[in-house]
Amino acid sequence: MSTNIQWADLTDNIIRTKDGGWWCQKISPGCANCYSEKLNQNSFFGGNKLPYSGQPPELILDTEAIRKWGFQKKPKRHFVASMTDVFGEWVPRHWQREMLDGMFVATKQTFQILTKRPEIMLSSIDEWLDGHGIDILPNNIWVGTSIENRQTLEQRSPILAQIPAHVRFWSAEPLLEDLGDISQFLQDIHWIICGGESGANSRPCHLEWLQSIVQQCQSFQKSVFVKQVGANAYFQQQPFRTRNRKGGDISEFPMQIQVREFPNLTCD
Repeated sequence: MSTNIQWADLTDNIIRTKDGGWWCQKISPGCANCYSEKLNQNSFFGGNKLPYSGQPPELILDTEAIRKWGFQKKPKRHFVASMTDVFGEWVPRHWQREMLDGMFVATKQTFQILTKRPEIMLSSIDEWLDGHGIDILPNNIWVGTSIENRQTLEQRSPILAQIPAHVRFWSAEPLLEDLGDISQFLQDIHWIICGGESGANSRPCHLEWLQSIVQQCQSFQKSVFVKQVGANAYFQQQPFRTRNRKGGDISEFPMQIQVREFPNLTCD
């Protein structure tokens, strides 16, 4: 379905609960105010009111949605499974292979897969590549991991870097602290999405943190996409107010972070 996410054209939620809605499992600080869980609490949006914790309910894979990818003629960027993590430990491996098979034949489409569990993504993709006798993912399959603080950066990015892909990316949103010097990790990354947290009880995002990411990406000629400053932004130690409730209007950003780039597909 169409989406308001600025870096994607569509969201394809191919994993749902049997009785409707979605399910995921929180794993790190970035999950605390999960927008997906909040949507899932609202039956108006098709949610089932289950918390994203405990034991998984019965789930289904939408194989028909996967099949249709191969028949779509107009190129689109698909953010796959915005409401869950397709590489969650509760997801059967054969579902992940079916998903990758569907992407493999849909050469006109671009698929953006994001996980907080890059170790499972790495293992599953390695198995899939071996099964197809290829060494690297097709360039229409982009793989990413969520980075919210320095700890998750150091834990997740080195694992993501091992996945053979033309595009590896971070989603540094919600950005919860200054990531500091990221130069040692940038050589293996092609794209960074970054932004502050929105919604109720949003945690602070200092625009200097975003500016640091932008500057370092530009220094290393890496693509960067500043999605939003968030609903609780600070700049030069003062609250930074925006008319847009998510802080997502790029015209309201300081000039230094008015950057929305997509990956350069000529990269290795």
